[in-house]
Amino acid sequence: MNMSKNNKTRWRLWSIFLLLFTPGILLAQEKPAVTGIVQNRQGETLIGVSVQALNLETGKKYQQMTDEKGTFRFFQLPSGTKYRFTFSYIGYSKLQLDNNTIKANETLSLLAKLEASADSLSQVVVVGYGTQKKGAITGAISQVGSEVFENRPLTNVAQGLQGTIPNLNITFSDGQPGRGADINVRGYTSINGGGPLILIDGTPGDINLINPEDVASVTVLKDAASAAIYGARAAFGVVLVTTRSGKNGKLRIRYSDNIGWSTPTRLPHVMTDALEATKLQNASAKGWNGADQAGLLTIIDYLQKRKDDPSLPELGVNASGNYIKGANTDWYDAFYNDQQLFDKHYLSASGGTEKSGYFVSIGYLNQKGAFKVATDDYKRYSFRLKLDQELTPWLQLSNNTEFLQGDYDTPNKFVDGTYNIWRFLALNANPYEAIKTPNGNYTSAGSKVFGQLEQGGRTYNRDRQFKNTFALKTNFLNNSLHVNADYTILVTPRNVQTQNLKTYYETRPNVMVANAAPDYYQESNTETMNQTLNLYADYARSFGGHNFKALVGFNQEINKYNYMFARRDNNIQPGQGSLNLTTGTPSLGDRKNEVATRGYFYRLNYDYRGKYLLEFNGRYDGTSRYPDTSRFGFFPSVSAGWVISNENFFTVSPKIISSLKLRASYGSLGNQITSGAYPYLPTMSVSTGNVILDGAYQLRTGAPGLVPFALTWEKASTFDIGIDVSALAGRLNMGFDWYDRRTTNMLTKGKTLPAVLGASEPNENAADLSTKGWEFSLGWKDKFQVAGKPFTYAVNVVLSDNTSHITRFDNPGKLLNDFYVGQTLGEIWGYRTDGFFLTDDEYLKHADQRKVSSIEYALDGHPLAGDVKFWDRDGNNEINPGGSSVDNPGDRYIIGNSTPRYAYGANFNFAWNGIDLTVFFQGIGKRDIWPGSTAIVFWGPYQAYYQPMYDHLPGNYWTPENTNAYFPRLRAYQALSSGRSLYQTQTRYLQNAAYTRLKNLALGYTIPGKWTKHIGMNTARLFFSGQNLFEWTKMHKVFDPEGTGSDPDSSTNSGTGFVSPFNRTYTFGIDINF
Repeated sequence: MNMSKNNKTRWRLWSIFLLLFTPGILLAQEKPAVTGIVQNRQGETLIGVSVQALNLETGKKYQQMTDEKGTFRFFQLPSGTKYRFTFSYIGYSKLQLDNNTIKANETLSLLAKLEASADSLSQVVVVGYGTQKKGAITGAISQVGSEVFENRPLTNVAQGLQGTIPNLNITFSDGQPGRGADINVRGYTSINGGGPLILIDGTPGDINLINPEDVASVTVLKDAASAAIYGARAAFGVVLVTTRSGKNGKLRIRYSDNIGWSTPTRLPHVMTDALEATKLQNASAKGWNGADQAGLLTIIDYLQKRKDDPSLPELGVNASGNYIKGANTDWYDAFYNDQQLFDKHYLSASGGTEKSGYFVSIGYLNQKGAFKVATDDYKRYSFRLKLDQELTPWLQLSNNTEFLQGDYDTPNKFVDGTYNIWRFLALNANPYEAIKTPNGNYTSAGSKVFGQLEQGGRTYNRDRQFKNTFALKTNFLNNSLHVNADYTILVTPRNVQTQNLKTYYETRPNVMVANAAPDYYQESNTETMNQTLNLYADYARSFGGHNFKALVGFNQEINKYNYMFARRDNNIQPGQGSLNLTTGTPSLGDRKNEVATRGYFYRLNYDYRGKYLLEFNGRYDGTSRYPDTSRFGFFPSVSAGWVISNENFFTVSPKIISSLKLRASYGSLGNQITSGAYPYLPTMSVSTGNVILDGAYQLRTGAPGLVPFALTWEKASTFDIGIDVSALAGRLNMGFDWYDRRTTNMLTKGKTLPAVLGASEPNENAADLSTKGWEFSLGWKDKFQVAGKPFTYAVNVVLSDNTSHITRFDNPGKLLNDFYVGQTLGEIWGYRTDGFFLTDDEYLKHADQRKVSSIEYALDGHPLAGDVKFWDRDGNNEINPGGSSVDNPGDRYIIGNSTPRYAYGANFNFAWNGIDLTVFFQGIGKRDIWPGSTAIVFWGPYQAYYQPMYDHLPGNYWTPENTNAYFPRLRAYQALSSGRSLYQTQTRYLQNAAYTRLKNLALGYTIPGKWTKHIGMNTARLFFSGQNLFEWTKMHKVFDPEGTGSDPDSSTNSGTGFVSPFNRTYTFGIDINF
């Protein structure tokens, strides 16, 4: 019985196997009906060309793709009828071969020669819920392909996009491993912030986690007309990331590998001659109050003894048994690695048949941090699987699965819960400070930097992204009507584990003291779940030169956010982080919210013979962030284009101008992300009070704050005009856009309410903003023969600019400490520096400066020789800030602007005989930065006498013999706080933050196919790539111009020296295709 069952089971399995594989075997033995080869004009075969066979009698279409040899084959095409064969390939003009008759039992052989496109207008561009040919686009849209990401040492997609799309502004706050980017489209958006909507394969995702190698294209929708279809989420642009997919054809495998290292771009350097540096510190202290610093004199004395007797130890011991400082330490050299290892690996496989396709990829990134004494590692893992299956000629299913994970394992960088190690490095980098004592323990200074890294515990961040999209596509009415549906679930869990430990240092031989850092373990978990449903249909029809296309759809999203944390003090076991291994009182809490949006959208396109283009977009959008009375809004747009080159009267030769198109658009979009999830609901917080009843602390709460009475949508309306030109047989392509974006009803604090009310004013829709700008792109490509082989080259340049002005804000006095009507955002108000006083009595002939340097007047009675001298702008013989208003600014005026202007990128590509070279520059043409008082690496002892003496100061400060110096006389505390001359924003120390950076240089060699085919490879390319290799800037050398944030006085930008430095990266790699 069992044998019989086993035999039956085995027979069934064999039957299934034969049913699955016999057709393929028979097909392999069958004689093809059509075979052919596709080449370019030079006779080189083209891989991946789409070949369509159309039966002219039945209208049925068959699809194939050329293989690695440029060949294609069709099997089982019905014979006895005529076919039209269409060949499509990006960068080449479409080719049609008509009236080809297939005869029974014969093979039709075809040779297709494709010509390079005369222009780029036939390029397919991804737009909202679909695609359009570039020539038919009427909105402000830019797109780049995968070439900007390939074979570069990129850690995320944003790095590859920087400088490649006009008015796509990408900034990084520092060079921390795994650091994500801030992305902005077309300048300042709102006083409440706001960035573009980022969609990956049509649904939300984290652009900082996605593997750049997976990206096929990135499209940026800039104006309201092109972004309107996305509604409330897209007020300030849309970034559409499209990942690679499987194609019809045999299995293709790609492997790429980058291995290299990184070094910091620009680091501060301290004087390493401790004796001279300490003498200068003492001079700065004496310049402040006329007295030597006793502690510094002791150090100077011991350093002099060490100089006379090098056998003396770095740390001496005085009669009281305390250490005497006398080292010569280069702190930055001890802190940073010269080389930080970097390696990235990527493997993908793709293929398919006429009715199915698949793409699968895995990726790994390992980026080491900058520290010498502790590991600072970021690792990213990626997996993607895309499947497409045509079930019937009218029904196609697809699935897109994505898993991304980023792990950041780092030392705790906050020494006392407030200041990070970079701040303490800047504060403690005096060369006379030793890092360790003779006993091998950390000194006080060493413990705040190196001890914190090595002993202060660690933080482990794990970010994950799970995403799955299931899509259904149908077509009806002879492929004129398409109905599509997709559902996406995106889950992004984040886990953060922090064990903070006390660090210890040796104050005197064998006496250990603990730093004041808290000792605790904390763990938090954040999970965001986003569900998206899209239903949409499009219909196209053409007759008599009139072409119509309509799209209508529905979108629903719900986003659920959950956050929980728990903390306990007093770790029992260092290195073993767990709440159960702590003894303190637990502290815990959570946050939850849900936000939903719903929208109904449409797009209507019309063109007449490719001359006159018209497009309507709109969306009726709703959000749960607003009350019922204003929850929904309608946001329409319209755009039009005129292709002048298609007019009969346009007689310019296509070889001179092949395409000339004018565009214009106008539309409005609502912005829902202006505050929290429930801004219209009054809320109350509950906490534990300090009143004990019945032996327990009682809970307490307060009256809820006031909420807006008529909260409504913030709205962004954009008018855009543009021109696109393709000339000189497609070798030259240019585009220009000018736009005016008005952001109205911005949410801000309302009018001040009477104090008797006992509550602060609620936010209102009470501010407006105007942003105007332009963008320009230019591309040139050509080729010629060198040594009998084609030499190709291409140049692409992008340039953009924008400025923003406040047009409505409740500040009738136009006070400078808030927004005001007429303000250009980014304004820097300050004084003009008129050099230095040259004598001690020159002040008698100059305006009184005590209103801006009162502390110095209190100490010295008046400015002395070598002190900063300000311009008396209003001529009243007194330097003062006036009423700190626009109408009464005193002697201040607008001396600069911190908004980046004239952002540009220039990409140069060259290829010959298998050798390719890419050179890419990126930069900012105009920007000003004021180094705030916390920029210790810039001010050094001018901030405080005990600050390290950086090497740009010696010989660069005023003396009677050096009156043209950059800095004033050595005097401590002048930049510390108000009432001091260097604390005042002024022209002399305003930094020009314009720069040009050699962003990437890549040199590659593709091994000839006649060599690689013998080992089973289609192509193999070896390359070297360098990132951030060099920069040209007038900014002071202690700053990295790319890392200065909008607030230069903030501790989150490189202007202070309190962040991880930017890096130059050098990699060698290989890219192999099988």
